Amino acid sequence: MLSAILFIFYFIILLLALTAVIKRKKINISFRSLTLIYAYKVLLGCAYGYIFFKFYKGDDTWMNHFDSLVQYQKLIHHPVDFAKDFLPYSAFSASNNFWQGIQYYIWDLEFYSTTKLLSFFNIFSRGNYYINVLFFDSITIIGLLLLYKLIEKKISNKKILIVVLFFMPLTTFWLSGIRTEGLILLLLSATIYYSNKWFNEQKKPAYFLIALIGLIGCIILRAQMLFVFMPAFFSLTLSWKKPEKGVYYFGAIYAACIIIFFSGIFISPENNLSMPVIKRQQEFFRLHGNTSYKLDSLRPSVTSFAKVLPQAFSNTFLRPFVWEAKGALQIFTAIDIIMFWLLLLIAVFYRKKNWREILNQPLFLFFVFYGVSQIVFIGYIVPFPGAIVRYKSIAELFLLLSLTFISDYNRLSGLFQKNDLLK
Repeated sequence: MLSAILFIFYFIILLLALTAVIKRKKINISFRSLTLIYAYKVLLGCAYGYIFFKFYKGDDTWMNHFDSLVQYQKLIHHPVDFAKDFLPYSAFSASNNFWQGIQYYIWDLEFYSTTKLLSFFNIFSRGNYYINVLFFDSITIIGLLLLYKLIEKKISNKKILIVVLFFMPLTTFWLSGIRTEGLILLLLSATIYYSNKWFNEQKKPAYFLIALIGLIGCIILRAQMLFVFMPAFFSLTLSWKKPEKGVYYFGAIYAACIIIFFSGIFISPENNLSMPVIKRQQEFFRLHGNTSYKLDSLRPSVTSFAKVLPQAFSNTFLRPFVWEAKGALQIFTAIDIIMFWLLLLIAVFYRKKNWREILNQPLFLFFVFYGVSQIVFIGYIVPFPGAIVRYKSIAELFLLLSLTFISDYNRLSGLFQKNDLLK
């Protein structure tokens, strides 16, 4: 009973705090819409915890929670030791060389970034997982709100934008649980939003600092993601000032990256940029999952990457097919994939009249280039459908946002109204 009262109380307090944030940031969302958005995100976040506790033996989200309870005890009884955990001493003492020490330290920071954050929530939640969801989602939702403010003026149909950003069932589900994906989206959004303010508004040191913190945070939480993010982000920063040349910037930078990536294979077959990708794939192959897709082992050659590309694309953009889905989550994933392709078809056949101009918009290009490359990269290294759908959630959200740029939903709704009148 007390937990239920605390849940309602904190929901109201955090909702009011979010209201203050959107007023300060001048984000054009009504209190009613914000209430629905936050309630929906919290609902799916709680559902995420319940489903993985009841049917999947806890998963990482509950491991983070239980580890946070240990960190909470350390925070209360040994606060100095709690703070010392952020120092690199233990990582470097366990390593054999400097770079291994850096790697160990990043792993430590990745672990502590979630568990120690949750330990502060435990002060108020009394160690209740579902109340912690309230606090966690009140922080991660800010990333979505920043994206909304950045995109709002570029999209004519605000309702569609709100639906795609906040109410798509599967992407919202995966980004609402207590996992690092929500924090990564917050950091990426802050990097994009404040880099835009730095390049296009005022060169305030605070803007540059926040964008830099976002990048550093991404390195800590998922360093391999920057392997794909940096070309897209660098292209985006060049395009802010000269959007009319956006296509050329993105095309040239991605072409250069592909050439550099594969040319290293001919220079040194044993030490080149493909080796971290190959090693990461082998790490996943050593894991065990209930279901896995066929994925051939990568080799340091252009031919190998070209051969595996259809598998990487199919495993991420097409599968699971409805007839091969096992369990409720895979069925929902299959439906989500069908919806994505339907929305893509709408973008192709019901595109806006100024679609050629939209192709030069920096954000549109960023969402497309980063979204596609990130999902294909995941397809190259991950054979497990459960991990794929979670890892690609941010990239899929960006691709869905790109479709809102170019799709003319007003024209589509007008077509339905016309057909109704004919009846």
